[in-house]
Amino acid sequence: MAKAPSKEPKMADTPIVRSTAGLCDAVMDEIDALRNGTGSPGRANAVAKLATVALETVRVEMEVQRYLKTIPTAAATGHKDTLGAPIKLGA
Repeated sequence: MAKAPSKEPKMADTPIVRSTAGLCDAVMDEIDALRNGTGSPGRANAVAKLATVALETVRVEMEVQRYLKTIPTAAATGHKDTLGAPIKLGA
């Protein structure tokens, strides 16, 4: 018995540009697909969640850069730099 074709829209052949503009395009494409009936709410929700995680990652990276500008260098203080070390979770 043949498998029924998926109702999920196929992903574009070209990758998304890894920028804020590319991220906005991906989210807007999903909104367009929902509005014209070719998209699924589950896929749109997944894309929105991935976009949120991507933006949160950028926000954290920016916070780290701001923090690094406020502290003296390890060479000047004699303290070991712990940035970049794994963070212990659940402690």
